[in-house]
Amino acid sequence: MKKQLIALTTATALVAGTGAALVAGPAQADGPERHARGQVAGAAYEIGIEKERRFEVDADLDGVPANSTWRMVVRHDGKRVGTSTARAVRDDGRYEVDFREIRSANTAEGDTFKVTIKRVGTSTKVTRTLRFAS
Repeated sequence: MKKQLIALTTATALVAGTGAALVAGPAQADGPERHARGQVAGAAYEIGIEKERRFEVDADLDGVPANSTWRMVVRHDGKRVGTSTARAVRDDGRYEVDFREIRSANTAEGDTFKVTIKRVGTSTKVTRTLRFAS
């Protein structure tokens, strides 16, 4: 009986120790990121580009007019790699637009992104350039 209790206690400690070791291990580092923030037509915007195996471009607009439509165009080293159009949606009493996951391959040299966000049907727009060194 004592041997079974000792074996059970040892097994439990080993499993608990293994779990703790897994939790305590180092986190996997994300790749480099670039961000641009500002205002366009009274709305706050944030553009983010993250580099892992490839680049992923996201953008958020907060405080846009109700029912407004916006377009984002992404150029990577001068070449258009993505376009997305989205309509404002209500969130917590305000209207916002989320653009997600425009992807582009990593190149051997430095990478330059030009991101333009424009309100459809108006001349209101913002263009930001974000660079990654090689």
